[in-house]
Amino acid sequence: MNEKTSPYIYPFRPFLHLDIAEENARFSEPQTLPVEGYSGWLERFAPEIAVTPAATIEETIFSIFADDAVRFGERTFVTDLQAHWIERIARFTTQGRMLEMTILGFPYKMPVPLKTNRKLADFGEVVSLARLNQIGCAIARVYAPGAKSHVFTEGPFGAFNGVSRADSDAYFASLENLLVRFGLNQHVALHDLNAVVDANPDFAGVWAETAKDIERRRDAGDQKVLDAIRDALPVRFHNLANPGVADLDLARAYRRDPAAQELINSIQRRAESGVVTYRAFLEARDRVQLLERVAPEALAMTVSPRPGRLGVRSLPPPAQILPYHGVTVIARDGQGMDISYLWDLRRSSKSYTPLSLDGDTDPAPFAYIES
Repeated sequence: MNEKTSPYIYPFRPFLHLDIAEENARFSEPQTLPVEGYSGWLERFAPEIAVTPAATIEETIFSIFADDAVRFGERTFVTDLQAHWIERIARFTTQGRMLEMTILGFPYKMPVPLKTNRKLADFGEVVSLARLNQIGCAIARVYAPGAKSHVFTEGPFGAFNGVSRADSDAYFASLENLLVRFGLNQHVALHDLNAVVDANPDFAGVWAETAKDIERRRDAGDQKVLDAIRDALPVRFHNLANPGVADLDLARAYRRDPAAQELINSIQRRAESGVVTYRAFLEARDRVQLLERVAPEALAMTVSPRPGRLGVRSLPPPAQILPYHGVTVIARDGQGMDISYLWDLRRSSKSYTPLSLDGDTDPAPFAYIES
């Protein structure tokens, strides 16, 4: 994953080939594989985590999150707060309880045809879930009560990205299906954040009031708010649905072609509004301790590393894009994987074999392998 991090949002990686209009990649006949056909790759991209016993069980568990193979972000973000994390872990171990963690992610496939043409989760999401499951497996090997990662899917973000509730619900259902089919539910539990919000009616009001508060702080020049908006704007700009807009026109807008200025302005206005709503959701979540209502005292993990949260790698290097922002590409020798924007894949001058998963109801490929 990209070593560039932000405490506010997973950073945007620019497209590689927005200036190339014609597709030049070559695709062979698709192949359909069963779950077992992906197992070898899964073991490689989500390998078992080595654990070295420390003086105490708490220190041993802590070492897993500090491990370079697990940790995402600066090591000091984790190690400088070792005493804090040891104390948090001890709340579970001293009572012999299963250790619990939380993480947000997996909202839906981005509604951007230049990124992906899928609606349902694919092999990239499977690898991410498997890596979370491996954290639980590692803890369980040294601590009998085991561990579980509570994954809260970010379906509510569809409200400002142009994704329908039906699409985010279908995506969540596909995640649940893959979690079970690939046997990753031993240490991972999925929670539909749309349903969590529905079950906590007080949250909507806090979310709306927090949005107004962020606007006030932004207008007053609050540097933390301005930094968060600065980091999030490129991501939001490239996440929005633009129904009826041709791919070539969207590519022009993304490369800031003056000929697409009207579209650029439209996307920019919606992105700026969406950034406030996005930040407000995260702040409101923490204000009312929304996740803690489901998983009390759980350790908070994140893909946006910062002190106080455990940054974790959702994909192995060299992947620099989260799986729901692109398509999964497996290296020709099967030793590596990446996430590519579909636009870039089709203009890479390379050859690929599209792979399907037996029983997948999304007609778009489940992954691609270089050929």
